[in-house]
Order: sequence, then C-alpha cells, then structure tokens
Amino acid sequence: MMKKESSGERIRARRKALQLTQQTLAKGIGVSHVAVSQWEKEETVPRGENLLRLAEWLQCTAAWIIDGDGEVFTAAPRRAPVTAVPLISLAQASEWLSEARLLLQQQATHFLYREATLSDAALAVTVEDQSMLPDYRPGDALIFDPQVAPQPGDAVLALVDGVAMVRFYRLQTQQHDEKTFALRPANDDFPHLHTATSRLEIIGTLMELRRYRSR
Repeated sequence: MMKKESSGERIRARRKALQLTQQTLAKGIGVSHVAVSQWEKEETVPRGENLLRLAEWLQCTAAWIIDGDGEVFTAAPRRAPVTAVPLISLAQASEWLSEARLLLQQQATHFLYREATLSDAALAVTVEDQSMLPDYRPGDALIFDPQVAPQPGDAVLALVDGVAMVRFYRLQTQQHDEKTFALRPANDDFPHLHTATSRLEIIGTLMELRRYRSR
C-alpha cells in the first residue's frame, strides 16, 4: 500500500511547485519563516487564520493541506503580502543593530502584522515611559524600519549611549558622511539630546502607531 503524503510534504511540494521560497510564503501569510519550516517538518500545524492564508497562497483548500482532501486551484492569490514584525522590548531593541538581531528575530514570540512592504529588519516596540506624551502613550506599539532614512520631525527609535528610546529626529548639519543631529522628546520634562554630548545612533524610522483601548 502506497504511503499517504503528509501535510508537511504537501505544503513543501505545493510551495516548490509555485516557486515560492519559505521567506516569501511566510511574508505573504504574516508569520516568520521559522513557522513555515516547522509546518513542513510537521513540528507544528497551521491553524485558524494562518491556515486560511496558507491555503490561499498555495492555491488550494484548507482540507487539502490537512488531510489531502479538497481541490488544488489555479487562481492566483489575491491577498496582499503581510509582513510579520517582531514585537520586542526596548532592552532587546538596544541590540538590534548588532549581530544579535538575527537571533532576536528567530526567538521572537509576539508579532504585529502589517499589509505593507517593510524591510526584513523592521521591528516593533512598546512605549514604556512618558517621554513622548502626548504624542505616544505608555502601552502604544510602534513599528520602525531601519531601512527608511528619517526626515526632520520624524519619530525614530534610537540608541542613546547604548539605551534604546523613542524620540523625534532633528538634523542639524551634514558634512560629507557625518551627520550632526539632535533628538528631542515630546515631553519637555525629559532632556534633549545631541550628537555633540551623547553617542546617538538611529535604529529605525517610525512607520506605524498601534494604540489599543484599555478596559
């Protein structure tokens, strides 16, 4: 008796037939590429919205993925690609510009999903203090992209003497490849910062604010 193909084997074979990489498929669904790898190895099983998105991208029914029943379609997927942005702490964000970033991405357990193109280095953090009131409140989730250059007035995630914090960007001067800039809080109870007095490094430019109602 011929061995029945497993769900992981169906996912892998269908993905390759459509010439999709694990990374491309993961972005389309809104999960990490590790999740796709785990599905194909049958270490985990896609469920709920992830299963429906997977079926749409593989152009088949959810039933076909799970047990081999149902149909395989030829229509192209209609959903816009979704980027899964790892939501990490500010303490973790302080390592985002180092080699530790890849490990932080792989170990991330919380994500924000955005139906727009972001770089692979995009990240999200939660505001933890009152330095950016009233613009950004404690508990707000902010998505940043390191590949987007900040413009004066943009909110940025920055390293200040090795500590990650959210501030507004203000370019002072630029000579050759060196930029002199300042970072200011929205709340004047917190200090203004300048490259002349602090070691400042931009991690990423704000792309989106997520604010959730408290009960």
